[in-house]
Amino acid sequence: MLMKSEGKSRHDLGRVEFVKKVWEWKKDYGSKITNQLRSLGSSVDWSRERFTMDEMLSKAVVEAFNRFHEKGLLYRADRLGNWSCALKSAISDIEVDFIELEGRTFLDVKTHKGNPNDPNGRYEFGTLTSFAYPIEDSEEQIVVATTRLETMLGDTAVAVHPDDPRYTHLHGKHLIHPFNGRRIPIVCDKELVDMSFGTGAVKITPAHDPNDYECGKRHELEFITMLTADGSINENGAPFTGMMRYDARIAVEDALKEKGLFKGKEPNKMRLGLCSRSGDILEPMITPQWYVNCDGMAKRATDAVRNKELTILPEEQEKTWFHWLDNIKDWCVSRQLWWGHQIPAWFATKKGESLEKNDMANNDRWVVARSAEVGNRMKACTHFFVAVLRLTILYLAGSSREGR
Repeated sequence: MLMKSEGKSRHDLGRVEFVKKVWEWKKDYGSKITNQLRSLGSSVDWSRERFTMDEMLSKAVVEAFNRFHEKGLLYRADRLGNWSCALKSAISDIEVDFIELEGRTFLDVKTHKGNPNDPNGRYEFGTLTSFAYPIEDSEEQIVVATTRLETMLGDTAVAVHPDDPRYTHLHGKHLIHPFNGRRIPIVCDKELVDMSFGTGAVKITPAHDPNDYECGKRHELEFITMLTADGSINENGAPFTGMMRYDARIAVEDALKEKGLFKGKEPNKMRLGLCSRSGDILEPMITPQWYVNCDGMAKRATDAVRNKELTILPEEQEKTWFHWLDNIKDWCVSRQLWWGHQIPAWFATKKGESLEKNDMANNDRWVVARSAEVGNRMKACTHFFVAVLRLTILYLAGSSREGR
C-alpha cells in the first residue's frame, strides 16, 4: 500500500514510522474481518475481542517468553533454518508451503530482475546439473550432481560411501574448487551416500542444506555461508559476488562450461519450499535465532494418544500425528520483521565497547527480561559479575605464584 500510494518502502520510513502506519492501516481495515463475522451471525462474546498486538496480549507474550527462558525451554542458537530472502527473515517449518515439480519448470522469482535467457524472465528449476571437481595433484576428476548449482560456491567437502570400490583410492584426498582454489576434502559417509544413486559422490554444502548440515557436524567441516540476507552472493562466492542467487546459477553453469567441468543437465522431480507469507523460494540458512525446545511437549501429546487419553478422529490420522510429533524439531520463534511482538531480550555492552550482536561468541551478552528497565539492571549486574570474576582470576593467579 505504501509503495502504491507514496512510492516508499518500509525502509524509507524507518521502523518507528512504519509501525505507526501499520496501526493506522489496522484501524481502517482491521474491523472488516469482525464485521464480516457479525454479518454471518457469529454469536461469540464480542466484549472479549482481542487483537494480537493489544497491550494485554503483548504482556502475556513477554511473560511466556521469560518463563520459557527461565525453565531452559527457550534459547538462542546459530542453526540451519528456513530463510525468506524476500522478507529477509527466518520462518518456522509450519510456515513453509511446498510445490511438486515433475521436471524442468520455469518460475517467476519476485526478488530477481528476470532471466535474460527466457522470454518471460523466468528461472529454471527441476533439473539435476552434473559437474566435475578436479582432484588435487592428479588428472582425475570426481563428478557430482545438484539441483541448486549456485550452492557449489559454499561446498566444503565431497562425500563417498566408505565401501564404494570406485573411490577407495581417493580416501583422504582433496579436491580443488575451480573458482576460489579452496581445498575440499573427500570424506567417507555411509549415512548420507547411496552408492547406487548417480556417481555415488555427493557435494556437501553444510551451511545451505539440512542433510549436508548434519554431515558437516559429523566430519567437523567448515560451514561457509555464501548468501546475503536478500539472496545475493556474498564475498565467499567470489567471483560471483553481488549476483542474485538464480542469476549466479546461470553464471556458474556458464563458467563451468568454459573450464570444461560441466557434465550435463537433466530433468529431475523435486519439491520446492515456498514462504507462505511472501511466496518466495526459501533458502536453508544458518542464522542466530531464538528457539523453543519442543521435545517434552511433543512427548506429552504422543503419550496421550498412545495411552488413549486423547482420541484422534478419524483414526487413520494417528499416523500423521505420530510422524509429526515423533520427529519434532525445536520451534524457531524469532523473525526479522518490524511488525509484531519484539523479543524481550537486550544485548549487554560496556560503555565504549563495540561487539557484534550476531557473533555467537557474544551469545552470553543477551539478557532476557520482562522490561527494558529490568534488562538494564541485569546488564549492570552482568558487567559487575564479569569484573568480579576477572579480579578473582587475577587474585588466584597471583596467589598461585606466591605459593598460597
